Amino acid sequence: MTFQHSVKIAFLDVGQGDSIVVTVPDTGEAVIIDCPEADTVIEYLRGENIRFIRALIITHLHLDHFKESVGFLENCRPQLGIECERLIFNWFYNRQPPPPDADEHSEISSDLKIRERVRRTAYQELVTWAEQEPNKLSCIPLLRPRSGDRLEIEGTITQAIRILQPSHAQMGKLNHLGLNNTSAILRIESSGSSALLTADIEPSGWNELRRRHADLRSDVLKFPHHGAWKNANPTDILDAVEPSIVVVSVGTDGSRYDHPNDHVFHAIRDLSEMRLLCTQVTSRCVENPSSHKDAIQAILEADATSRGMRHIRTPRGCPCAGTIIIELGKHIKVLQPDTSVHRDQIIQGFLHSHRCVI
Repeated sequence: MTFQHSVKIAFLDVGQGDSIVVTVPDTGEAVIIDCPEADTVIEYLRGENIRFIRALIITHLHLDHFKESVGFLENCRPQLGIECERLIFNWFYNRQPPPPDADEHSEISSDLKIRERVRRTAYQELVTWAEQEPNKLSCIPLLRPRSGDRLEIEGTITQAIRILQPSHAQMGKLNHLGLNNTSAILRIESSGSSALLTADIEPSGWNELRRRHADLRSDVLKFPHHGAWKNANPTDILDAVEPSIVVVSVGTDGSRYDHPNDHVFHAIRDLSEMRLLCTQVTSRCVENPSSHKDAIQAILEADATSRGMRHIRTPRGCPCAGTIIIELGKHIKVLQPDTSVHRDQIIQGFLHSHRCVI
């Protein structure tokens, strides 16, 4: 059955990592997907007239996807007046944190001792939260018996979200391929449009997804792993999904982690019917991006205010599109940023070596 309500998807510019908020304005429901930075998620929800936080979903256990999840859960009631009803993630039922991302993007310090301490502490906090007070918060595994199942959450919003991967049968193989490939792949569906959210899946995990799902076409694609698609052809995923909008949650200066990869930029540019929206500027687009942060923040804030919207400030790094808000309904609509402002004032005004499709 087709979901009849419009759905808003906010790709939050959290500075490092991924955080997405899915809301159904008609019913006042929200689902949070990943939370490396709690304050930004709470600030966004505060302006959305939310009455039910149905779930926090952690796609996989890298720090840049779950670091401040417990902080978010603890502050829902004090700051928003409502509880988060579900915590959903796949955990290893022990006290050992999972390994970091191979390219070290998920780490928050160059100091090895600090890295290990932060990673261990964040994971132990999450496991402790999941184990204690079971009546306060229902913690359930992300795995489904079959791919394509709905999530075990309350409310209308459950009809809009399907989990395509992983299923129980896949988990052993995906874990062998690396933690990124265990990422929850979610499809958000509305009355005439859809979005495919791919977390940090890598080419080997993508091949597994393609093997099980013949039709992955979606209007919006959140490109995997911050735009990294090493040793593989990005046109494969672009041709399979056929999106009109590609979102890249950058979260780091591309000169350090090679996010997004150059060949990803080139592949999107070659498909001129696609619009590319990156949350942040990298040094590929302009030298010393941080020197433009205040000016670009001011443009985004003025644009949002002029249209009666709230601007969510970037906690670190330099915004490009910043927090990206897309409405799924009979058609897709980019609510933020305004297309002409983003193109004329930000990209053409500051980013003289930009890689965008404008």
